[in-house]
Amino acid sequence: MDAASLAWRLWVPRVLGSLVLLALLWVSPLWAPLQRLEHDLLAGFSAPAHPPVGVVVVAIDEASLSRLGLAPPLPRHLHARMLQALAGQGVAAVGWDLLFSAPQTPQDDAVLAQALQGSLPVVLASIDVDVQSTQLQQYRQRVESIFAGARHGNVAMPVDADGVVRRLPDADDAFWRVLAQAAGRTVRAPPSGALLRHYAPEAAVPTVHYVQALDAAQALPPGALRGKIVLVGQDTPVDGVDRLRTPLHVLGEGTQAGVRLHATALANALAGDWVVPAPPAGPWLQALLVLLALALHTRVWRGRSAALWSLALAGAAVLGSGVAYLAGMWWTALPTLAMLALHLNVGAASSYWQERQGREALRREFAQYLPVPVVDQLVHSGFQHTRSERRELSLLFADLAGFTQASEAMPVQQVADALDAYFSRMTDCVHRHGGTLDKFIGDAVMAFWNAPLPDAAHARNALACALDMQTAMQELRALWRGTPFAQVQLRIGLHTGEAAVGHLGSQARFTYTAVGDAVNTASRLEGANKALGTPILLSGALRDAARAAGWTQPLLWLDTVRLAGRSAGIDVYTPCDDAALADIAQGLRQAVQSGQWAQAQECCAAWRAHGGQGAAPWRAQAERWKHRLQEAERSGQGGQPLPPTPLDKV
Repeated sequence: MDAASLAWRLWVPRVLGSLVLLALLWVSPLWAPLQRLEHDLLAGFSAPAHPPVGVVVVAIDEASLSRLGLAPPLPRHLHARMLQALAGQGVAAVGWDLLFSAPQTPQDDAVLAQALQGSLPVVLASIDVDVQSTQLQQYRQRVESIFAGARHGNVAMPVDADGVVRRLPDADDAFWRVLAQAAGRTVRAPPSGALLRHYAPEAAVPTVHYVQALDAAQALPPGALRGKIVLVGQDTPVDGVDRLRTPLHVLGEGTQAGVRLHATALANALAGDWVVPAPPAGPWLQALLVLLALALHTRVWRGRSAALWSLALAGAAVLGSGVAYLAGMWWTALPTLAMLALHLNVGAASSYWQERQGREALRREFAQYLPVPVVDQLVHSGFQHTRSERRELSLLFADLAGFTQASEAMPVQQVADALDAYFSRMTDCVHRHGGTLDKFIGDAVMAFWNAPLPDAAHARNALACALDMQTAMQELRALWRGTPFAQVQLRIGLHTGEAAVGHLGSQARFTYTAVGDAVNTASRLEGANKALGTPILLSGALRDAARAAGWTQPLLWLDTVRLAGRSAGIDVYTPCDDAALADIAQGLRQAVQSGQWAQAQECCAAWRAHGGQGAAPWRAQAERWKHRLQEAERSGQGGQPLPPTPLDKV
């Protein structure tokens, strides 16, 4: 599957998963508190100053109670005196946020009743309360003042489940509505579900102390209350006594007196600046469109890019919601924010799962080629196992000479046991030297270095592995003593060159392998050991790369050969432990390739003489060169560069 198809295949469940999770969040108990918190933050951070709509609160506060030396409820003759003082100040109307539902002394009640008969419009508080009954399970009863002829307004405030007042009282007899009508003010009916716009506490509704209003002519500037709508109520910092929580609690503000909330509702109505919830479908449609846009943009998942885009879109949603709130509409950003958060988490989880599956697949795939520590390193390196590339490799082919003939006389199980031991030893050698075990081909082993992980010393490690394999083969022959396998020889070919490496194969089956001319060269060098009588044969390219990587042991030049399928010759070497002989062979190489026959004869003689002094394994090579130089002279090639030795059959 290509990258585009995979991206689309992952895109669909990511979008559907985000939508399903958002739906689950919406029906969960978490949604309502989150939505309330969002509203309260918007209301708190955008709270404006109280508008100049002519609303004043007369507060029965601690300062007034202290001056009067009284405790609530105050004597009603003081309230009557208050009404017379306010009438003298020319106020438009007075709303009394106190329940006069029970009588006081006859004198106090009579004085207040007479004051209520004056020309000043007054609205008294009423409220509906729940009553338990033996006949009926529960019913609501209106509680009004004992002054039946007065106007009454319902002072009940709609309180949400968390005890916070957010909504505007919308009953026909709501206190603020009756008071506005009594003052002769025309207000536009608020839409259903309208929310209170709470004002900043540092610029709250204008307030005077109760004792100031009692003596307004002396305590207040002239005209301070003229034309104002006055609300009188208790405002002491005692929780539970007509004090309610507002959205400003998220900013650390405490409870607020009921009289101030009624003043806020009245100011909202007079200024027309209540807050209207947006149509329910709007924010959800926005969330869906944002999800689709972001999901399309990040269909090829990149965590950092997705996070940045999510933050940018979340910021835009919050900014838009804030602007809308200031304009009088609560366009909740919560669906969009929740959708962005869920999409980011679903995408991250999907990416993590895909990455984990990829790593496990990588681990399973390369466990057959590499040792466990190298596989771990490969997994944590972010290696893309589906990618093929051209890379310089050092390649090794090893084959058992004579194994097929030896196995013909052995039982099948013994042959299998021998192969198991052989492959196990060879695998250990490859892994010990950091190589990648490509495959077993019959009784042959193919391995390479510098892939999948880079290896700066790949040629040196491959050559060291070849020597280690020969040591392991000696141990195996000792183990097989007394069987035909004891005569089996290991032949190894090594070459460094560029090859294509990666997962290659068909749709049904593929494997991590290397292909190319360099691979063929290494394989043919392994076969060329037979012609040259050597256990290890390496190319000049690998010899140069190994020496550049720090190889210091002598390498004996044997010949320049032309392998099957190649037009040019390559130098071939074999490890030896005689540095002087390696120098002689190098001199011979330079002489025959430059056509310096006299020098070539001298080097050949030196090689034969040196071989007679103890380098017996290489005496046959000296004899081979002697006969070759003699034959070249007989064929008239003397004085010319010697052409590569053809090994076309290898």
